[in-house]
Amino acid sequence: MQKSIRIRIPGFFSALLLLLGNAVWAQHLADRPRQAAIRNLAYDVTQETVVEGTVLSYTAESATPPIGAHFVLQTAAGAIDVHLGAASFLQANHFSLAKGDSVRVVGVSSATRQATVFLVRVIQKAGQSLVLRTAKGAPLSLAGARALGVQKAQQQEGAR
Repeated sequence: MQKSIRIRIPGFFSALLLLLGNAVWAQHLADRPRQAAIRNLAYDVTQETVVEGTVLSYTAESATPPIGAHFVLQTAAGAIDVHLGAASFLQANHFSLAKGDSVRVVGVSSATRQATVFLVRVIQKAGQSLVLRTAKGAPLSLAGARALGVQKAQQQEGAR
């Protein structure tokens, strides 16, 4: 004959588990607006514009969404925040920006919760041109990163 064993968790431990679960859930919900802001940036090709100006500043990893390389472009109408995508994609394509560079960008303005950002599809500087997004606005940086990974793997295999 077997005895059944009942385990009783005191009310204190139940409350503690409930409190910890709520804290984890609250953190998850707090991260959602930032994730949603990144995902919901709309690129409407029918709204594409061309903007020209001078680079005021450049950062490879911006703290404000969308993540990635940003620069401030001084135009005739004022300064705008310009998003380029992954800085590694720019480096892989031997494209760099510095304060004072004259650039021409083709893209779309998109509103985030913090501000408006200009999403670049094509950037031109001193006769050099780089396509950053597909004709439909999808970032090429992800495909470029995968291609670089494959290229490095092939180089390592060839070295063996």
